[in-house]
Order: sequence, then C-alpha cells, then structure tokens
Amino acid sequence: MHELGTLDARLLTNPKDVDALAALSKILRELRQFTLAFADARAALAVDDKSAAAHFEAAHDFDGLGQSKEALAHACTATELDPNDSAKWFFRGILERERANFAAAIESQTRSLKIEELLVALDEREQCERRIGKINEADADLRRIRELAPQEK
Repeated sequence: MHELGTLDARLLTNPKDVDALAALSKILRELRQFTLAFADARAALAVDDKSAAAHFEAAHDFDGLGQSKEALAHACTATELDPNDSAKWFFRGILERERANFAAAIESQTRSLKIEELLVALDEREQCERRIGKINEADADLRRIRELAPQEK
C-alpha cells in the first residue's frame, strides 16, 4: 500500500504526527490488526489527548478487540471533541445499541442524521425505536428510508 509508505515517511520525519498515527491506526484496523492499530491510536493520544480522530480510532480498535465499554468511552470523547462529525455520532450509536442502551443510540443516530442524512443511520435508528416501542417514530423512519432508497427494478 502506497499510503502506508507515505505515513511511515511522515512518522520518520515527525514521530509525533497525530494525524499520521491516527491514519495508520485506521489502515491497520481495516486490515483487522486491532492490537497494532490500537498501539498507534494510543501513541496519537499520548501526543494529543484532545485529538478526536485518535479517540475515534481507539474506539474502533477497542471495539475490534471486544472491549465495548472502553470503545464507548472513546467514542463519547470523540463526539465531545468533534460534535459536527456524523460518522463519529453514527459509530457511537452503534456501540450504544450493542450495549442495549437504545434510548442513547437513538439520540446519537439523531445527532448523526442532523449532520448528514444517511440510510444506514436511519435504519439503525428505526431498529432501536422498534426495540423500545417507539413504533410511530420507527414507521416514520421506515417511510423516509423508502423515499431515499434506490428503487428496485
């Protein structure tokens, strides 16, 4: 991967490049190398514990390692540091749903949808609404999903 070489070169020049460390963590996570990815996220956090990107990557890495409580803590910090990123809110909602906190998951997906309306976030919110008996809201989300979804031929 060319991107890995570029990131390695950036880190050789500046080992405290938080953005490069977070990007490297993301690549390693995508390769399902969660322990290595977490090491880079942790290194980024050691340099700048206010990096939303580093907390977001740590959340993903903890999730990949099966540590949902820690994953959610980092996802919450990431959304606090960068409240205008729909992907961070979406992932936080996923983690909240996995921990059966459906009300919080709905709130997070709603925040994500206010920033960017995506089918996947609507679907997540609709499922959580059904789980806690908010049928009218779930039906409204389902109607919106059908409006936005490509028509099958």
